[in-house]
Amino acid sequence: MSIQMDPNDIDSQVCSGNEAAASGKGDDVEEPGSHRGYPQETNASSQLDLLTERESFVPIHSLPTEVLFRVIRNAMLWGMESVDEDYYRCLVHLSGVCSRWYHLIRDSPSLWTRIHGSDSPEILELALKRSSGRALDIILYADTLYKVHDPEASDHLELFLAALRSHIDRWRSMDILFPPLWADDIITTLEEPALKLEKLSIWAQDVVSSAHEIDFFAGTAPRLNDLTLNGVSICWDSEVIHNLTALNLSYIHFPSTEAILHALSHSPHLQTLIIDRCTTSLRTNTSSPSIQPLQLSVLQVDLGSPDATEDFLSHIEDDRDDAPSLLLSRRKKTTGIPEV
Repeated sequence: MSIQMDPNDIDSQVCSGNEAAASGKGDDVEEPGSHRGYPQETNASSQLDLLTERESFVPIHSLPTEVLFRVIRNAMLWGMESVDEDYYRCLVHLSGVCSRWYHLIRDSPSLWTRIHGSDSPEILELALKRSSGRALDIILYADTLYKVHDPEASDHLELFLAALRSHIDRWRSMDILFPPLWADDIITTLEEPALKLEKLSIWAQDVVSSAHEIDFFAGTAPRLNDLTLNGVSICWDSEVIHNLTALNLSYIHFPSTEAILHALSHSPHLQTLIIDRCTTSLRTNTSSPSIQPLQLSVLQVDLGSPDATEDFLSHIEDDRDDAPSLLLSRRKKTTGIPEV
């Protein structure tokens, strides 16, 4: 759902309740801080003074600014899954409680760092401005937001991606789901180094097996520690995967089992490795390396056949005496290998 409103309208609507009270309008609606039940004053200034005085007795308005900010922030965080693309609509509604809430929300950059693909250009511009250089968390679920073949959707996507590219130095996390029609635009956006990116999740729709390797971020994303690729493959010699703690791969066709083993040998911090519904062209040979991921605690593998899966797992060593058992949850019916 796209939020269609002008930034100036956002600012002007915040105090509309108080202005209505001051002008004597809107008496049929109980606005925040309403003066109902108090004697009617003869001028707007007196009414606003009375309104402010009444609001001062509401317990939440006596909270220190830092505590009030935490209340608002937690309210937005707890409701984030349900509000999704309505995040800023909810934030604007909260800013309409009173002038204090409005100024606190407006001047708190960390509340404006969530960028959603459904945001209108006006909201996007406002969020990028009010986030004041803070790291951004970006969500783009194309299938739920647009009619893929709608020219307006393509125009919106182009504007959205262009805005993102101009702030690539602020990316902290990205969660992207896109149809094949938009693959080139999405991949082009991810070509330049992303120095602050920590988490990336990319899901390509309607892709059964991807073999085309993409050089994400020109091999430079030094803070990336969590990577999910579904139907999208990466250059397996890329330094992008070297600092990962979590790697989740699905619907990818590897050039060889040895290629993925070699890539993993350069990921010493890996704690979670999930390879699901993938395939491989060539299996290992006598010269293929075995890897010993010292921090690995979760391992799930499905390479399409029992033999290919077992071939891969036979090159994973874990000689730690105090190490927890690896969770080989993909060694089950789908591959014909009993769970350990």
